[in-house]
Amino acid sequence: MKKYPLTLLLALTTLLFGWASLAQSGIPATVWAWRNQLVLLSGIQLMAVMSTAMLLATRAGWLESRLGGLDQMYRLHKRLGISSGVLLAAHWLIKLSPPLLLALGAEPLMRHGHHAGFSLIGLAREVGSWSAYAMLALVALALLRLVPYGVFRKLHTLFAPLFLLGAFHGAILLPRSFWPTPIGILFALMMLAGSVAAGLVLAGRIGKSRLHRGQVVSVTPLPGELLEVVCQMDAGWPGHRAGQFARVTFDAAEGAHPFTIANGDNAARQLRFIIKRLGDYTGKLANTLQSGHPVQIEGPYGRFLPASKPQRQAWVAGGIGVTPFLAWLDNFARQGSKLDQVDFYYCVQAEPHAVQLAQLRAQCQATGVRLHLLASERGDRLQADMLPVVDSVWFCGPTAFGSALAEGLARRRGKKPSFHAEAFSMR
Repeated sequence: MKKYPLTLLLALTTLLFGWASLAQSGIPATVWAWRNQLVLLSGIQLMAVMSTAMLLATRAGWLESRLGGLDQMYRLHKRLGISSGVLLAAHWLIKLSPPLLLALGAEPLMRHGHHAGFSLIGLAREVGSWSAYAMLALVALALLRLVPYGVFRKLHTLFAPLFLLGAFHGAILLPRSFWPTPIGILFALMMLAGSVAAGLVLAGRIGKSRLHRGQVVSVTPLPGELLEVVCQMDAGWPGHRAGQFARVTFDAAEGAHPFTIANGDNAARQLRFIIKRLGDYTGKLANTLQSGHPVQIEGPYGRFLPASKPQRQAWVAGGIGVTPFLAWLDNFARQGSKLDQVDFYYCVQAEPHAVQLAQLRAQCQATGVRLHLLASERGDRLQADMLPVVDSVWFCGPTAFGSALAEGLARRRGKKPSFHAEAFSMR
């Protein structure tokens, strides 16, 4: 389930629906019967996918541990959101298909009379239509990077009430004969779970149990449009593991942004973040942050964690992706660990842009890690065949870079190493 959750979810709902449909009415005999079954199947799959997306939005710890970290959860959440849009469009188009089917020669469908006045079925259909328009618009907006993050964050919460409207639509229109079947039971459980998750979102309860306060201690500009921010946390901070990140709020109006914790020391409750200027918000931090500025930190999150005794590994960092490895090295240096079978490839635009290079070299020397600094301005380009034969590769950096490296390693002859990449994109 961890590797192909969306595929398995769609396959499971298709099999259970097919079983229930065949048991009740056999193979559809007319085009209208096929249309009706496709409407039901696409609706059930849509609610299953949306329910799963709502569950992931709760950032629950038990889900994070099973899916490999919050970054992986958010990547799956995005895929589920896109799939919801596709399934919703398909469900909607199938519902609107009668004129097309008639034009293609299908026999006209005999309609029974309907009762005038209010009915739950009529209300459910009306709610479904309007919520479908709104949902498709939100999916499109979520995929547009031109929409500012602050606007995106606020609009994203509207998925919760739209899910509840969709759940009402589905619960009323699912045929009664389906409820006692396995697909009906699964449908009910997923709608219930999704509705609880939507309620938590609307009540503003997501992440509250992992929210901690502190204040900024120091703000230091670094080369390469980087900023080092050190925060002193209050006594309630639970500590973190090297390689984890947190959702950091410096400005309540802007909301939380994810940043990797670049140090591994829990004793002093001080957290160090290396932040790269990637947009308007992060670009203004150098001018708006100062010592004493309050901060809210939600977390820690993430499962980009090293083994206690790494063997035959390659670490690859691209630009700001060096931050989890800084925490790893800091942690191993404190423990006095020796990592003489680890090669660390740090890719930067220019050598002066490398984060605290003197300290990094000292920690690599202390731990036995072999550091390879590659600067693109002098023509350095990391290729898969440059890596030694290792058991695993740990990567943090631009997505396209990581994908190309993983594909190159897959094509290389010999044993294919396991490839671990942090999907550090929360949108």
